[in-house]
Amino acid sequence: MKNIVWMLFVLLAYGCTEETTVDNGRDNQSKIVGCIELKELISSDSYDVTSTKTFIFSDGRISYYVSAQEVEGGKLFSSSDTTFVSASDQSVRITDSYGNIRTYQLDTSGFAVSCRMEEGGGTERNYDFTYITDSEGHKFLSEVTEKTDNGDTYSSLRLDYSEEGKVRVEQTVDGSSETYIIEFNKSVAVENAHGLPDLFLSELYPLSMHMVAFYGGFIGDSYRYLCTDMYPASSPELEEHTSYEYSLGDDGELSGCWMLTVSGGEEYVRNISVKLTI
Repeated sequence: MKNIVWMLFVLLAYGCTEETTVDNGRDNQSKIVGCIELKELISSDSYDVTSTKTFIFSDGRISYYVSAQEVEGGKLFSSSDTTFVSASDQSVRITDSYGNIRTYQLDTSGFAVSCRMEEGGGTERNYDFTYITDSEGHKFLSEVTEKTDNGDTYSSLRLDYSEEGKVRVEQTVDGSSETYIIEFNKSVAVENAHGLPDLFLSELYPLSMHMVAFYGGFIGDSYRYLCTDMYPASSPELEEHTSYEYSLGDDGELSGCWMLTVSGGEEYVRNISVKLTI
């Protein structure tokens, strides 16, 4: 399945420029989330695996993240890895069980402007983050750039909010580029009441290297609504398109996302359960 990016669900607003006002999740968030759990059953011809991603918060700040996988029934194997977060007013340090250390420098708004990633094997990578600011002072990620330890640019993401109801996301990795379009149907939009991050972007390289910081709220303001559609800007031979539907619990909280991807005449369905602990 060409150009389909591993994603959970997409949380973006209706697009903005520096002159546009966009409602974001922070100002609309009435409850502080203590835990976000995302769970999915991943099927294959060999065996089914349950993937669980858990983000734990304390006093409004992310404190650690647990990624777990378990083969159905637990008969073959299960694994769990924990990533720890320590933060101050000017920096954030994230360490994982693989020996990777990410050190973020923050601006006066508490958002990352740079990151030095020291990998367990001795390699160093550096990242720069830039933002646009709307008329109400909300800051949204506009670009992330990755440089290798020799100073060469290896990858980047650029976000264009200029077209109403759409966001263009240009991904460049090792000289190759792809552009994705994210759309929002306002008539069926679901409000992002707890300021969850954009998971499509969080799993799109190189932002995928910063999932914990993204969930922790250190990489730009979150947006108010969940997206309804996503597709590559140019895939006429596959006619690839992903549609999103969301489920809410009795308390009105987001409880799941159902995704249907049509590509090359084939259909692919994913179900993600979402558990928010207040």
